[in-house]
Amino acid sequence: MTVQPLRVVFLLEGTGLFGGVKVVLSQANLLQRRGHEVTVISREAMPGWLPVEARFRKDPELDPSAFPEADVVVATYWTTLGPALAAPSGQPVHYCQGLEYTYTHNQDQHPAILEAYRHPIPALCVAPHLVEELAQRFGRSGRVALQPLESFMKPLGRLRPHRRPRVLVVGPFEIDWKGAATALEAVRLLRGEGFDFRLVRISQWPQTAEERAIFEAEEFHHHLKPRAVAELMQQCDLLIAPSWEQEGFGLPVLEAMACGVPVVCSDIAPYQWFAAGAARLVGERKPAAFAAAARAVLEDADQWRRMRHAGLGRAAEFSAARGAQSIEDGLRWVVEGSWRSPS
Repeated sequence: MTVQPLRVVFLLEGTGLFGGVKVVLSQANLLQRRGHEVTVISREAMPGWLPVEARFRKDPELDPSAFPEADVVVATYWTTLGPALAAPSGQPVHYCQGLEYTYTHNQDQHPAILEAYRHPIPALCVAPHLVEELAQRFGRSGRVALQPLESFMKPLGRLRPHRRPRVLVVGPFEIDWKGAATALEAVRLLRGEGFDFRLVRISQWPQTAEERAIFEAEEFHHHLKPRAVAELMQQCDLLIAPSWEQEGFGLPVLEAMACGVPVVCSDIAPYQWFAAGAARLVGERKPAAFAAAARAVLEDADQWRRMRHAGLGRAAEFSAARGAQSIEDGLRWVVEGSWRSPS
C-alpha cells in the first residue's frame, strides 16, 4: 500500500540561533527528505546558520489566509497557536518544547499564554513530562516526538579527560532558568579549592560584565553554528547543565552525550527521562553539589569512561532516522484523528 505524503506547514515566531528553532528546522528538513511537502513560515528571514531544505517563506504577520493548502499546521510557540487555529486548511497541532507560562521573563504574558493553551488541539512534545502537563492541566492529547541528532554530533576517540580538564557550560546567562549562574558559582568553588581546569562557554550572546563578575571563562564562544558546536564539544571533558524545572528538554545535554562528553546536570523532569543512568543528576540550583559532582567525575578516569559509554548509548536512541520516523508518525496520528480517541 502506498503511503500518501503529507502537506506540512511549520509556523515559526523567529529564526534566531536557539535549540528550539534548530529542532523545528531539522524536523522540517527530515520530513522533506522523506518525500513530504513541507513549508516553513516565519516572522523572520531564513536563517544563515542552518540550511533549510523545505520551502521557506517570510511572513511577519503569519497571515493564515496566505498559508498553502495543508494536511497539518504545526504551531511551534505559543504566539503561533492562533495563526495555526485560523488556518483555512489542515489540522492544527502544537509542537511543544517547553511551557512558556512557567518562564520568568514574560510573567505579564502568562494569562494570554494559558488562554492559548486551553484550545483543545493535539500536541507533539519533546519530553513525557510535557505530555503529562498538557493532559492534566488542559485535558489535551499528546505524544512524544523524539529529538533528531545530527550525524556530526559524534565523539572523538579518547580514554580519559585532558590533564587540565575542559569544563563546558552552554546557554545564555541572560535566561535565568538555564542556570548559567549556578554553573559559574560551581566552577568558582572548584577554582577556590585549587582544582585546575579551563572553562569553556557557549552562548547565543557575547559575554556580559555581570557574567564575568561571577567567573570569567577562558574561552567564550557565541553564535556558533551547529557543526562548530559539535567540534567544540568533542574537545571538552565535562558538561555542567544546571537548568531549572522550566527546561523543556535541554538539548545540549543530549548533544554532549552524543559527543562522548560526560554530563553533570540538574535533577529535573527532562533529564530524569533521557539522561538518568548516564549523567550525574544533582539538586537544582545547588552550586556546591555541582562542583562536588564535577570534580568526582573528572578525578576518576574509570567513572568518566563509564559515563561516556552510557551517554553514547543513550544518545544513539535519538538518531536522525528515529527522530524523523517519530515526527512523521506523530503527524499521521494528528492527521488521521487518532488523537481524539482515548489511548
